[in-house]
Amino acid sequence: MIRSMDRLWRIRRSWPLLAICAFYIYLAFHALSGSQGLMSWVDYKTDIERLNRELTEIRTVKADLEFQTHALRADSLNRDQLDVKAREKAFVSHPNDLTIWLDP
Repeated sequence: MIRSMDRLWRIRRSWPLLAICAFYIYLAFHALSGSQGLMSWVDYKTDIERLNRELTEIRTVKADLEFQTHALRADSLNRDQLDVKAREKAFVSHPNDLTIWLDP
């Protein structure tokens, strides 16, 4: 009887320690694998690098489109650029067009 009481007393004394250990294990698990955890942080770094490369490509395309748009404005109309765009969009040429190849 005394042994069972002693065992029961040890369990009653140690349950806060067990609860704290379980809580720390829970926190450690989520620190590593949760949505804000270390593994997600590594994935975020690779996503940031990929998105920065994509942003650079998009900025290059944007700059090219802005140049083409500026060349087609009424105040600075480039007739050659206008002719090239019209032929690209319409896929046609005049039957009397003559192509002359110049040596470089």
